[in-house]
Amino acid sequence: MTPKHVSPSKRDLLSRPVEHFEAEKYSSVSEVIEAFEGTSYQSRRLASCLNILTKMLTDKERPLVFMGLAGAMVPGGLRRVVRDMIKYHVVDVLVSTGANLFHDLAESIGFHHYVQSYNMSDTKLQEMQIDRIYDTYADEEEFQQTDKYVVKFIESLEPRLYSSREFLYLLGAKLKDESSVLGTAAAAGVPIFSPALNDSSIGMALAAYRLRRKAEESVIIDSIKDNLEILALKRMAKKSAAIYVGGGTPKNFIQQIHPMAVISGVRVRAHDYGIQITTDDPKWGGLSGCTLEESVSWGKLTRDASYDTVYMDATIGLPLLFKAVMEKKDLWYPRKPFEIDWKKIK
Repeated sequence: MTPKHVSPSKRDLLSRPVEHFEAEKYSSVSEVIEAFEGTSYQSRRLASCLNILTKMLTDKERPLVFMGLAGAMVPGGLRRVVRDMIKYHVVDVLVSTGANLFHDLAESIGFHHYVQSYNMSDTKLQEMQIDRIYDTYADEEEFQQTDKYVVKFIESLEPRLYSSREFLYLLGAKLKDESSVLGTAAAAGVPIFSPALNDSSIGMALAAYRLRRKAEESVIIDSIKDNLEILALKRMAKKSAAIYVGGGTPKNFIQQIHPMAVISGVRVRAHDYGIQITTDDPKWGGLSGCTLEESVSWGKLTRDASYDTVYMDATIGLPLLFKAVMEKKDLWYPRKPFEIDWKKIK
């Protein structure tokens, strides 16, 4: 690659022809995505993201991998993808919307999300107590049963301050479903943070519980403790990586670790790797679409970090990337768990 300070010649700029994709030539997902390195647009970006993901998993300095999970990914069918990324320690720390975790919990206790089989008016669906998430249905009665499960769980806890990570660990530890994101993370020692937990049905259940109690007699989620805990995790790692599925609060919570360290007078290294799968556009100025190049300006990624963004539906992009990297397991598996002693973290 020509150094940035050197002006390339016309010959340099026209040195690599586009390689046209040949469908009969490849027999695996990883081969297909790797072949996209010679194509254009988002297919080439997908190949770049696979290359970065493989690079971070084979890095001998064992980067701590954070993943931000936004959007309705569990209702969209990615529950077991996320579960397996935790199980195989591709992901070391999950930061998720509360909604995804509520949907995971609903399935963990025996409920489901349903494929839209008939086109019904939303007014009629409301009368039938069926909730719609684009082309997916959910039973409102099942969701209300899940709400009651959460309230009953909260009532079993000692009244005190909890980080969302601690609260979600205790919730996951009770689950027996092997497909559960919460349950698998608890068993594997992978922390899950939900910094905007109140913006979800879990948060609404916490509110319903709290409504009947005095503050000093309640379970309370301490969101600032989340900041301290995730910063402590970052301080334990020589290197780190970030995988962003969508944007929103999960992305920002991971992005803000380095600036938070600066404000706190603590030295940590910015993220060394970054992958983003999003459908949002950077030109509107929102975080969900902002480029990872922009993160360099804030010091959230190192200047020489390996990063790329692929603009595509995450329900397509994430399964393809994870399937491809699983086909390359011989390069990185087994990946040792990132050991965390929570007793040493205040």
